[in-house]
Amino acid sequence: MITAPAATLSAQPARGGGWGDRGHPRGGGHARYYALPARTEVIASDSVITGIVPVCHRDASVLFDLGSTYPYVSSYFAPYLGISRDSLSSPVYMSIPVRDSPIVDRVYQSCLITLSGYDTQADLLLLNMVDFNVILGMDWLSPHYAILDCHAKTVTLAMPGLP
Repeated sequence: MITAPAATLSAQPARGGGWGDRGHPRGGGHARYYALPARTEVIASDSVITGIVPVCHRDASVLFDLGSTYPYVSSYFAPYLGISRDSLSSPVYMSIPVRDSPIVDRVYQSCLITLSGYDTQADLLLLNMVDFNVILGMDWLSPHYAILDCHAKTVTLAMPGLP
């Protein structure tokens, strides 16, 4: 197992592409995302984990979000990824109660995320947000066997075969 305090997490461009047929945008499903509180509320909360994580060799403010289906990258941070973006075959419809619901239709594929020296991957959906550079949702957390300890503010990857 690899455990890292949120402040030491790191990410870079991931390999791989398609999301298969698990209801992901390429699988034809319509995903919905529900809005989070403002950054100051999130950071003060014991129920979430944030950290500075290198994404494509750039430090990014990352939110680890169990309530989000997909991983996202901010439109402000995306130019620093250094990779081209692609169109989704099916858009992701987001549900945000306080304003119009945005439609996400762009993705940065194969973004490598490094956590305590272990490389992982994510396809980051482009989202116009300002509070965080990257949100890592269940699409990244689950296949990497991530365990979030909200009290200790740590993320542990418990994937089989890891030391």
